Amino acid sequence: MYNFYLVSTPIGNIGDITARARDILNSIDFIVCESEKEYKKLFYLLGIKEKKFILCNEHNENEAIELVLPLLKIGEKGALISDCGTPVFEDPGYKFINSIRGHGYKVTSLPGASSLTTAISLSPFKIESFFYAGLLPKNNSEREISLRELLKRKEVIIFIEAPYRLKNILETIKKLNSQRDICIAYNLTMEDETIIWGNIKEIEKKIKLLNIKKGEYIIIINKIL
Repeated sequence: MYNFYLVSTPIGNIGDITARARDILNSIDFIVCESEKEYKKLFYLLGIKEKKFILCNEHNENEAIELVLPLLKIGEKGALISDCGTPVFEDPGYKFINSIRGHGYKVTSLPGASSLTTAISLSPFKIESFFYAGLLPKNNSEREISLRELLKRKEVIIFIEAPYRLKNILETIKKLNSQRDICIAYNLTMEDETIIWGNIKEIEKKIKLLNIKKGEYIIIINKIL
């Protein structure tokens, strides 16, 4: 029997929630989440009664641990969710989960939606291995250095970016004279889901034509052929 669950939630389309995830979220005593707003929105859409909640973000993992351990000690069960997708991966919770394990409580993960694997499955590239670069540096010069090093790698490169930095990233890739094809996955699982690919010049034209202002991108740079 488990004391605590990592529950994957939809990355966009609420219909992607699993039956097991819904059951667990219904049955637990408390929820640990990144933001109150996103947690309450999720539970409303799923028709689940709100639970007591504890915030866990990059600034307060220690506080969250101190609040959760007494609840587990009295036999309550809880779950960690991120704002969307699979918890801990590129989200807070690593220290939190290891602390729970360290105190002898059993933790398990409920698999589900992942923007990374969804983008890979929709990519036109044959991906047998890849390097995941996460989020690139926010500083322009540091980002260029990072991209320069990444483009030396021969395998597929994947990273996540916000829309407001996409133009700069594409300009930097062009500046570095990369000849590798790129695939960009936007708003996965939503009605306006968009997958575009091609060389850097083709990508820039398509992005400008689509005039996308919001959303999250997964950027896949093909391997060196």
